[in-house]
Amino acid sequence: MQQLTTIARPVDPSYPTNRAIIILILLVFAGGSGVYLYLGSAPSESFISGLVAAVVVFLAWAIARELDPDPEYAAFLPAAISIPLLVFIPVHGLLAPLFLLLLLRVVNRTTGLPAGVLDSAAILLLSGWLVSAGVWIAGPAAAAAFLLDWRLRSGNPRQIWFAAGTLLVMLSILMRGGGGLAGADLPATSSGFLLLLAAPLLFGIVILRGASIRSRDDRGHGVLDEMRVQTARVLGLTVVLVSVAAGAMNLVFPAWAALVGLGIYGAIRWVVP
Repeated sequence: MQQLTTIARPVDPSYPTNRAIIILILLVFAGGSGVYLYLGSAPSESFISGLVAAVVVFLAWAIARELDPDPEYAAFLPAAISIPLLVFIPVHGLLAPLFLLLLLRVVNRTTGLPAGVLDSAAILLLSGWLVSAGVWIAGPAAAAAFLLDWRLRSGNPRQIWFAAGTLLVMLSILMRGGGGLAGADLPATSSGFLLLLAAPLLFGIVILRGASIRSRDDRGHGVLDEMRVQTARVLGLTVVLVSVAAGAMNLVFPAWAALVGLGIYGAIRWVVP
């Protein structure tokens, strides 16, 4: 797999936190499938619903690990937050949060290597697919990630061409009339909408504290670049806020949970060092 991509991160079960998240998502899968089966859903539908719930919990954990790599156990708070909220917030696809996860890895380079040509090409195509499906924020987000990867330390010069290609693909889709908002789920009340929009701002505490990064990349090449990690944080927060403001909370739910959970953890650490 590493011969094809440089941004994949294997979940090694020999590592304690990885083993813990594997156990958690298995429990969520089993519990979710059982609940839907008890409520009268068909076995196949129950299986799929339980699988979606497990993937949402995993993505909340994985995105949190990219946004704040130092406190390993803090990522379990977003995972825990996402479990009860699955009852109230319908999930409309998992491709958008997975896409954001990949963008974060391109920028912060937690894998220890820059994104390969195949990785960048896949992200470009995936952004076009999402824009055509109505997730218009995918285009600007991908272009921004490419440009940031180019301009930050140890920049990847070919990313400017992928940024230009992403914008061209997005504009061609929009000119053909595609890219309308998908998955709009504005709350019935303005207070509910403001809560969904304001909650991720807690993550601003993590950004403003800006503590030095201690975590090393996956390949042990060195400590992660602090500016890259901070930039990835700002990118993730911006994408989530724009998505929620556009009424597409259900498209970025795992990322929203990651920001809120890490923000709560950061607030606690701020009060109780």
